[in-house]
Amino acid sequence: MSAPIAIDNQQTGTIEKWLRGDIAWMLIVLLIGLTARLLHIESQPFWLDEALTYQRIHLGLDGLIADSFSNRHMPSYFLMLQLFSQFDSADAWLRIPSALFGAMSAGMVFVIARRIGGRSAAIVAGLLMALSPLQVQYGQEARSYTLVTLLITVALWGLVRLAQNPGRAALDIRHPGFDRRGWAAYVIGTIGALDVLGDAAPWLIAANVSLLLIWCSLRQEQSQQQRTSFRRNWLLSVAIILVCCVPFYGAILAASDGQMLQKFDWIPPLSWKNLRVVAKSAYLMRMAAVVRFSVLPTAVPLLGLLVAVLGGIGLLRMRGRLEGRVLLLGFAVLPLLLLAISLVKSMVLPRYILWSAVPFFVLAGIGAAALPRRIVPAAITALLLLCAVNLAPVYRTETKPRWDKAAATLAANVRPGDTVFTGDPNAPTMLAVLQPRDAAPIGNTALVTPRLDVALARWKQGGRVWAVNGRSAMGQREELDAFKTRIAALGTPALEIPEGNEITILMFAAPKSGT
Repeated sequence: MSAPIAIDNQQTGTIEKWLRGDIAWMLIVLLIGLTARLLHIESQPFWLDEALTYQRIHLGLDGLIADSFSNRHMPSYFLMLQLFSQFDSADAWLRIPSALFGAMSAGMVFVIARRIGGRSAAIVAGLLMALSPLQVQYGQEARSYTLVTLLITVALWGLVRLAQNPGRAALDIRHPGFDRRGWAAYVIGTIGALDVLGDAAPWLIAANVSLLLIWCSLRQEQSQQQRTSFRRNWLLSVAIILVCCVPFYGAILAASDGQMLQKFDWIPPLSWKNLRVVAKSAYLMRMAAVVRFSVLPTAVPLLGLLVAVLGGIGLLRMRGRLEGRVLLLGFAVLPLLLLAISLVKSMVLPRYILWSAVPFFVLAGIGAAALPRRIVPAAITALLLLCAVNLAPVYRTETKPRWDKAAATLAANVRPGDTVFTGDPNAPTMLAVLQPRDAAPIGNTALVTPRLDVALARWKQGGRVWAVNGRSAMGQREELDAFKTRIAALGTPALEIPEGNEITILMFAAPKSGT
């Protein structure tokens, strides 16, 4: 009976520590994360993925579900956003859930690091998560990545609890000492993440390998009965997760017609340069360009190196500890799996490995806790300032094409009989979603088409043509000179209007009579 008494004492001590200030620190981290995500949340326009979110949530229930499955997405997030949009349909309003989920993820990172490495580790890990440029960027998008990250963070917290006390994890579920919180957090977080986005699927691999390691640790220390009980709990968790998730993935497979990988042709091919971009943006505090596979200039060049060193120290400090192996698997399985798949079909993108930053930042926090206690307050203050300075460019740099400005220009200038030709086949969607709310739809005044032959024919019939060069998402971009060459039959443009860094509008006057 000694083990349960020790557990109770440990829990009482943990509660007392939280009451002595950890809750306040967690709330500070959460507030910093929320402020960073709400600040200028409306400054960047929607890009293609967000525009598709906007269109999807304005479909009926049946249409939303069918459109989600056919595009390899779970409908759950979009159903939630559809309900949320009833309050206000403004673009910024649709991003607020992502900001909330991102801030809560920073709070959960604090909780995980506090459990493993103490308060200093928790503050550093929480600040890194709260002020990571990539995490903030996706915390300002109307997409489900931050919700998936939050749910996996909850599941990771549960898995860390199980790893810290395998004996309790192995008890029968009816036993008073059974770790219900640990198992429940793991199972519910995993189900939630898998039922929101398929990007969470690698978590199931990392988690089950972690559970295998926990079971192996019981082989050395516990009785055969406890090992059997743990295996039964483990298999029950797998069964519950599969029952709650497999039907939805079956629906996605059925809707994809067996062409899952072929639909990722827009991802740039695997290269060392692209791998560096992914690593720097996901883990090393760099800001990523949304429609270009690149990182943008940083305000604090050495911050990434500092975080990498802290992560390495944290990994060394956790070597030999079961929860350290859980963190390592949570960090490494996702990028390694995507790297392996990319040998056949490129799948490496910063947003696809977004949630793997959670265990990495926890390790970095544990590394920072190795500093002498007397310099920890100064080190945390310096880190906060460096992260804030490093994050500042996110709010003033154009990371998404200014289709809002292009739509406003066209809405104000097109007239009946005009044609808007778009080089990007998705540009008509962008112009429709981002047009000024108080203006008549561009498509009601002019014909919007990505077909050059249609635009050329209407021009010859005496109509003006507005040719729009620019991209809406990642992929090959047609440079302006090549675009001009392709539409040379329209003659010399009467106007050339740049809209931000990515978009240029060319206006071709109607041909003279007899042309």
